[in-house]
Order: sequence, then C-alpha cells, then structure tokens
Amino acid sequence: MKNIKYMYMTLIAIVMFAFSSCESYFGDTNLDPNNPTEVPASVLLPSIEGRLAYLIGGDASRYTSIFTQHVDGVSRQFAVIQDYGIQPSDVNTMWGPNIYAGILQDIKKMQSFSGEDPIYMGISKCLEAYTILMTTDMFGDVPYSAAFGGVDNLEPAFDSQESIYAAAQTLLDNAINDFTATTGLQPGSDDLMYGGDADMWTKFAYTLKARAYLHLGEVSSANYSSALTALSNGFGSSADDAKVPFGTAATEWSPWYQYNTDRNDIALGATYEAWLDSLNDPRMASYGAPLQSAHPYFTPDLAQPLLTFTESKFIEAECRMQTEGATAATHQAFLDGINSSFADLAITDPTYTANPNVNPGASALTMTEIMVQKYLAMFTDPEVFNDWRRTGLPALTPTVGTEVPVRLPYPEDEINYNSNCPATTTIYDKVWWDQ
Repeated sequence: MKNIKYMYMTLIAIVMFAFSSCESYFGDTNLDPNNPTEVPASVLLPSIEGRLAYLIGGDASRYTSIFTQHVDGVSRQFAVIQDYGIQPSDVNTMWGPNIYAGILQDIKKMQSFSGEDPIYMGISKCLEAYTILMTTDMFGDVPYSAAFGGVDNLEPAFDSQESIYAAAQTLLDNAINDFTATTGLQPGSDDLMYGGDADMWTKFAYTLKARAYLHLGEVSSANYSSALTALSNGFGSSADDAKVPFGTAATEWSPWYQYNTDRNDIALGATYEAWLDSLNDPRMASYGAPLQSAHPYFTPDLAQPLLTFTESKFIEAECRMQTEGATAATHQAFLDGINSSFADLAITDPTYTANPNVNPGASALTMTEIMVQKYLAMFTDPEVFNDWRRTGLPALTPTVGTEVPVRLPYPEDEINYNSNCPATTTIYDKVWWDQ
C-alpha cells in the first residue's frame, strides 16, 4: 500500500510537468529552456511505471481485446469499435498525452538526471524499449529518432518498424550492462515493479528481448533461436513477473476495474467464452465472469501485468516448436505455460491437461494447441493481438466484413499536424513484421 500511495502522490506532484506541452511531442514554448523544471529520477520513475501500466491495462487492452474477441463492445463508443469503426480521434489521448508527451517524455527527462546512476539509467532504458515496442506494434512506423527535438522539430519523421526494433534491442543490451554496476543511487520503493532489484530488471530485459525476437520470427527464422537464448537468462518463475500494483481506494483502482465500474459498454467476448466452454476450462470462473465491478479477476487492487513468466513459457513453447518440432522440451514448456496460468489464478485441476483437446501429447502437439492456450491464458493482454497477427491462431471470424483489423489507426492530431504521418494507412494494412 505504501508503494501505491507513493505512485499516486508522485503522479499528482508532476502532473503539470507531464502535461506541460500542448505542442506535438516534447516542445513547450511556455517554458524557458535556460531554466528547466528539474524532477529527480526517484519522482519520475513511479509516475512512468504507473502511467505505463494504466496505458497497457486501459486503451491498449480495450482496443486490442475487441479485435482479438476477448471482449465485445456492446454500447456507445465500443459498439462502434466492435464493428471496426475505430476512428483516428479515438487514439489521440493514447498517442499524445500518454505515450509521447507522457511516458516517453518523462523517460527522457529521467535519463537526463541519471547519468551517474546506472541502475536508474538501466530501468529507464527498459521502460523506453517496452514503450516504443508497444507503440510500433500498435501503429507500425512511428516517430522515434527525431521525436525528441521539441519546438525545433514539431513534425518529426516516422522511423521504420525495423529500425525501431533494432534500437530497442540495443537499449535492452545497454540496460543489461547498466545493471552490473555497483555505483550510483539505488532505487527503492520508488520502483513500483521491482524495488530497484537489478537482478530482477536484468531478467525483465532478457524476457522482453525474447518477446521482441519472437515478433520477428516470420522476418527471419533465426529469431526463434535468439528468443530461446534470451529466455535462458529471463524469468524463472511467476515471482519474477513485471507487475504494477494498484489499490482499493477510489483514486488507486486498477484500469479495468475503474472502467467496468464507470462504464457498461464492454462485455465478455462471446468467442473467448466459447473457447473456455468448449474445453471445460476452469479459468471460466475467473476470466469468464460478467465484466462488472464484482468481477473476480478485475479487482480494484489487481496488479497490472506488463510481462510474465506465463508468457515466457509460451514463447519458449512456440520457439521450440519452430526450431525443433514437437519434442519433449516443447511439450514441457507448453504444460508449464498452462500450469503457470492456473497458479496465477490459484487453480488446481490436473484433469484439464488430460483432455486430448487441450493436450494431445508430446509427439502430437501442434502450434494450434500452443497458441490457443496462450490466447486463453493471457486474457485482455495486448500481446495476444501481436500473437494473432503473427500466427493467425486461434482463427477469428470478423464481426463485420471480411477482415479483422491488424493495427490501430494513426491519431487524428498526428494526421492533421504532422505532414510526415502516413495518413492513407488503414487499420487493415499490415505492420512490417506481420508477414
């Protein structure tokens, strides 16, 4: 609870700083550049983590979960999005105040104060890599290398997704090196995820590297082996999960709980529910309940997951299937992913994996079983949208028309004010790695 209150106090303390720009990206003509507002890394860090968690559990989760049919839009704005009517204006806040003028701006400011504090610097690089990867996965090519010029460059060029992925891997490699340092200030309770534990952050960096390599598996099959190598230094159990805590006070509620309490325009996805029903899946009691304030999983104090051991085991299972086929090791990673998902919900059901429709056995295991179980385990996680685009699994029937969207639209503000924005790109145009 102390950490949660810390997060909200710091969010309030820097709100004027975080929203200081009404221009694109990081410029502010109302601030004297010779007298910058200085906010220490220890204050910026919990705000960055809290805002990132709220983004992942908020707009990123809701929009992508409509597309993956984890949830259905049933009224108002989300009834339109259910039929793929998402508009550029719908993502203005996600792109501007939250990603660019919020999270990434604060990360860059944090880095400017952390030159002699390697652990803070390494954490900032991990958070930057996570954020820019999430952004390019959602939108495709996005501003990055030229996005930090302030008023000197209000129309930054859009970097290719390929170059952003390379930059993110470099960030993570540098962060891993930073975490070997024994000098400088050490984060503590201001780090909501790991309390400043450099070893835990190192595992996070390697697991995020594995996720990024996996995304590029269709670009080059060598990326599957690279992902497995990274995973060997990644998460070892669910105790390593990257989660941001929330609380029971009204100002501390987790993203989905707050949304379900304030709105009633999203329901459990009929497709997702049908999968759970067809397999007699015990996760129905947790994930499959009606989406309302009393939902057993979306509680007020649900810690928002950003990257988990469960996901890492399914990454391993997929990469092993791609590199060595249906071996005992592939099968074990598959089972470990299921068991980890059950343990996260405090479920014990040994009969589930005895069902041949769930687990056909080591030699008969296919990519379909792996991806279906990952789909069921990672309820409302934006990463499922990436999985579905890469593999086409599980098969989804469009709610209208003949295609399911494969990206978010570019925001209206970017289309209007940045001549470099590829405004003709539609939600049905694939991103670079979606081959």
